[in-house]
Amino acid sequence: MGETVQGNLALMYNLQEHLKEISGFAAVTLQPAAGAHGELTGVLIMRAYHQSRGDAKRVKMLIPDSAHGTNPASSGVVGLQIVQIPSDARGNVDLAAIKAQCDDTVVGLMLTNPNTLGLFDENLEEVIKAVHDCGGLVYGDGANMNALLSILRPGDVGIDVMHFN
Repeated sequence: MGETVQGNLALMYNLQEHLKEISGFAAVTLQPAAGAHGELTGVLIMRAYHQSRGDAKRVKMLIPDSAHGTNPASSGVVGLQIVQIPSDARGNVDLAAIKAQCDDTVVGLMLTNPNTLGLFDENLEEVIKAVHDCGGLVYGDGANMNALLSILRPGDVGIDVMHFN
């Protein structure tokens, strides 16, 4: 059994490095191993980030109505207030609606891109900027990462936390 450990560790390390490259993140972990666990871990990381800065008033998670259904569940399990953001007429996150919710109580945004309508958000960078401008973090639901390959690296556009399915 011991003779296979180094090979397995090498495979896991190489996978981590490849995921870093395709995602544009500074670091990647292979734990947890499932999407729903990844969401929960990501939300916990986002909340812990704010709490570590002494910012306990951040209690809201913004979730577009076009996000995966598990996103509100993951935020709710952690005890965050869920604020649903509507889509605009083209199926994008409504910019005016998200900007109206961005204040100093926002933990972050859970974004699915492409969304559950199968659309790439045309205003992705503006949506991310609005959340970052109020001090929030952006969670990217990585269930649709295959659709982004060679088009966009989430870390490059400001996604802060993401899981991979």
